[in-house]
Amino acid sequence: MSFIDFEKEYMNTKKESQYIHRYCNMFAVLRLVFFCVMIVLLLLGYYWQNIGYVLAGIFFIGFIVMVIIHNRYKKQDLYIQSLLKTYKRHIDRKEGKWKEFEENGEAFLSDQDYKSLDLDVLGQNSLYQMICVAFTQQGKKQLADYLIQDSSYDQMMERQKAVKELADMPEFVVRLETLGSMIPEQKKNGIEKWMAYIQNQSIPTLLRFLFIIPLIICCSLICVCFGWGTPYSQAILEVGVVLQLCITFLKYRYHQEMFEPIAYLSTGLESYAQSYAQIVNNSFSSSYLKSLQSNITHQEDAIKAILQLSRISQKVIYRQNIFAFLFLNGLGLFDYYIQYQYAKWLKQYSHAVPKWFESLAHIEALMSLAILKVDQFDVVLPDIQKQKTLSFHDLRHPLIDPYHVVGNDFEMQESLCVITGSNMSGKTTFMRTIALNLILAYAGGFVFAKNMSCFPMHIMTSMRVKDNVEEGISTFYGELLRIKEMIEYSHKKQPMICFIDEIFKGTNSLDRIAGAKATIEKLSLPYAYTFLTTHDLELGQLKKQNYHFDEYYEDEHIYFDYKIKKGISKSSNGQFLLKQVGILD
Repeated sequence: MSFIDFEKEYMNTKKESQYIHRYCNMFAVLRLVFFCVMIVLLLLGYYWQNIGYVLAGIFFIGFIVMVIIHNRYKKQDLYIQSLLKTYKRHIDRKEGKWKEFEENGEAFLSDQDYKSLDLDVLGQNSLYQMICVAFTQQGKKQLADYLIQDSSYDQMMERQKAVKELADMPEFVVRLETLGSMIPEQKKNGIEKWMAYIQNQSIPTLLRFLFIIPLIICCSLICVCFGWGTPYSQAILEVGVVLQLCITFLKYRYHQEMFEPIAYLSTGLESYAQSYAQIVNNSFSSSYLKSLQSNITHQEDAIKAILQLSRISQKVIYRQNIFAFLFLNGLGLFDYYIQYQYAKWLKQYSHAVPKWFESLAHIEALMSLAILKVDQFDVVLPDIQKQKTLSFHDLRHPLIDPYHVVGNDFEMQESLCVITGSNMSGKTTFMRTIALNLILAYAGGFVFAKNMSCFPMHIMTSMRVKDNVEEGISTFYGELLRIKEMIEYSHKKQPMICFIDEIFKGTNSLDRIAGAKATIEKLSLPYAYTFLTTHDLELGQLKKQNYHFDEYYEDEHIYFDYKIKKGISKSSNGQFLLKQVGILD
């Protein structure tokens, strides 16, 4: 869908929402009217005899019909409202309002994950916040793993094909996203707790002969109603009801703990079943999506199973009413009946549950990577190769406004690239642009470029280095530790790419240049790429690949074109900026 399509669909859906909402309110009033008339007719039945009761029966049937129709419209209304929210999110993403989205992946951020901290991969105003459409906790975690964990060439290609296919299925993506948003937010975390519970707990299957007692009680109730076998039938009924309630209360706490997880999930299970139906009923061509789809259908049918669990959870909800609890357990050991059904369900399906939700999580993550193309951003799938390479045309920073971002062309020809230039000219942004697009490429997603060619590398950064007063670590020492990690990782002789911003800026110029030269020597490796920014022009004399950013001046104002250029920088804007703020005369 294009941006215009989403706006059009949003307006059409809004009109449909008003129509459904009006009918939903109308049938809500009608069901109340039918119920009130039924009660009045029952009261008047004493005087009107059979006519009043017959009319009350007719209005009772009408009431049931109104309830069914009203519930149907309520479900439609809920779906339409969720669809409106989904369309609005797509419109907001395209308009640059994605920074207001609630989900930003901060829960998956670690203080030791320097890459995510330096490059805005996770957290507020991050890449994750921009693209995430995952709705389960497991799906959100899976997207974070795709973005921050290393992947093999085969994994990248497998995901890339799946992402490309999903990008060509915007209706599927929107519908699955909508169904996910229908699950109450507070219930989404409950799935993981429930899965942990069923993996660690064994629920015994009850013997069927236990339900002979409710059968005897029901037979005695019928006998009492027709006056058969009294007073024995009445005595059996009374003793049986008391006995069953005693049996129920003996296991009340045990059943309460057992049923609590599925009662908590009850309102979201139907949406999960519809989500699985959406996946199962689609025909996929990529091998990865097919394998995820088969995990849902293999051995056991997830849709059928989740709907069964939903019905069991509804029974649990019924027992939460004290009157229903006493009535149902007094006549039929209702708690034990639910336990019997639940244990039977777990015996048949519990082994497959983790696979179902894991597969759904992967599809949510893949949808998130496809969302840039679905929303018609100017993106392309990168060409991932097996040999060492890095080149691109019109590469842009993913998180900068598309109307203001500047693209750059570049080809890495040496193992190390030294970038010099003025303050605020774009050196750091250029490195972040490369790194963020590589992260998208390695996850299997689209990149912000006309074309990009790369190969799998482990990404390491030293950019937003902070001191740590509690641990007695200065900014300079913190940077030393990060670069030490890079050098130690290089000993593995595995492909890697390093981004070092303003190398050793926390120390004097003599030590800085000495340390920078040693770092350049250790990281100039045949299996590694290193990008390094500096204000020390002396480092550009090391006959490495040199690039720079510069500025120009018009009418006593400084301007930047943010375009990378070959060679060492020949300009400086430090004194100009000092004069602008009034420090220098």
